[in-house]
Amino acid sequence: MKEIALFICILFQLSILSSAESNDFSIDLIHIDSPLSPFYNSSLTQSDILINAAFNSISRAESFPLNTDVNSDQTITIPNRGSYLMPFYIGTVPRGSLAIVDTGSDLLWIQCLPWECKYVVGYGDKSTTRGTVATDIISFNNSHDGRIIEYPNTIFGCGYNNTGVFQPQGAGVFGLGGGPLSFISQHGAKFGKRKFSYCLLPFYYVQGSSKLKFGVDTQTKRRGVVTTAMVSLYPSTFYYLTLEAVSINGRIVRPDERTVGNIVIDSGTATTFLKTSWYKKVEAAVVEAIGHQSVAVSYPPRPFRLCYKDGSITNFPNITLQFFGAYVELKLSKLNTFLTVNTLTCFAIFPTEKTSIIGNLLQMFFNIEYDLDKRTVSFAKANCLKE
Repeated sequence: MKEIALFICILFQLSILSSAESNDFSIDLIHIDSPLSPFYNSSLTQSDILINAAFNSISRAESFPLNTDVNSDQTITIPNRGSYLMPFYIGTVPRGSLAIVDTGSDLLWIQCLPWECKYVVGYGDKSTTRGTVATDIISFNNSHDGRIIEYPNTIFGCGYNNTGVFQPQGAGVFGLGGGPLSFISQHGAKFGKRKFSYCLLPFYYVQGSSKLKFGVDTQTKRRGVVTTAMVSLYPSTFYYLTLEAVSINGRIVRPDERTVGNIVIDSGTATTFLKTSWYKKVEAAVVEAIGHQSVAVSYPPRPFRLCYKDGSITNFPNITLQFFGAYVELKLSKLNTFLTVNTLTCFAIFPTEKTSIIGNLLQMFFNIEYDLDKRTVSFAKANCLKE
């Protein structure tokens, strides 16, 4: 009955959506663990932050649904501490809010007091948010020119009883997934172009901000753009891509099962995951490429699986991704694939029995554009400080 009531409320809210036109815009993002973040914990070291992010990513990855049911969609309920915060305003008299940018969920919700139309969302890590479904003006400060951009009658959730990672005074979630309730689905046609892009910086960068752009062509003048097709699978929230192979120093490692739409690109997961059988072959190729001059430590810090003493790797392997339909490979740097944890250098990819995921650590230092009209995702190496 709760699901039926929520669906009826959503249909009612959709019937009153405005068709007002708006322009493209850009927003500065804040990493949740950055010294610039209101949630910054100065007692945590960089290694603590990376270890926590890895554990959070594993929890999120284990809660991803398998895309085995091709006949029905579903509400996404996965844990989301997230990584990047998005500032925006809500209401006729604007009130500042922060929410976690998440391409792996749909509903936009914030912390607030009850209204009339209730919703309940449970997450895989036992966190919950309860509240009401409403519409109001959502507005943004365009970081490109300082203009205020308004989107009236935006459907959102107003959370007033939140547990787990969603504590009072915490951030909400700004869903940018492909489902019907996400902000991009509600208002994408009003940008002029149904597309968005971002360029992500690590949490320890304080000299500049990550950028999120809506309705802007961001790849047209770049070289070496890697473009691949979105694959339509269930649930529709996720952006499924087809990763055909991982190359390590020229050694091609393919998955055991060559499935279309075999990996999800997700801004809310930090580390990257490959199906276990595929991961084992990639890990073996990485160990072989590093060679015998460096010996992996016997007991890496949990949850990392492959670590070396910091400074012992003299030649980091050249790792590239081969996407379906792309004319060039996506070349990764060691900043995308290896992390410094305490006195160790650790491989930043993990195995999973669920869905393979491209996490945001692997996405850093790329401009990544989602074109919902052409149904493509494109990657281009970029200086995110100058975007």
